[in-house]
Amino acid sequence: MRKARSPEPISFKPGERVPASGVYCIEHHSHRLMHTATLMANARFPRCKRCGNAVRFTLLRYVKDGFVFPFRSTAILEEYPDQADSWPKAS
Repeated sequence: MRKARSPEPISFKPGERVPASGVYCIEHHSHRLMHTATLMANARFPRCKRCGNAVRFTLLRYVKDGFVFPFRSTAILEEYPDQADSWPKAS
């Protein structure tokens, strides 16, 4: 009997909406080892201060919403700017 293969983990990019509150594996583009962060559902995935949008996120495990604090910028990751904040203001 053949063992069923588990599906490939889905990776997410900075700026995409976090689909579920949980602990995410964070993989950077060659400058840092993998690490983890707890992110809240419906927030935007942050970007890296060094490799920008070349960072990827993979869900490791779910966490109940009441146990997750909103993301804050760190020494490595920064909040993804809202579209309205990143557009030039009309003069």
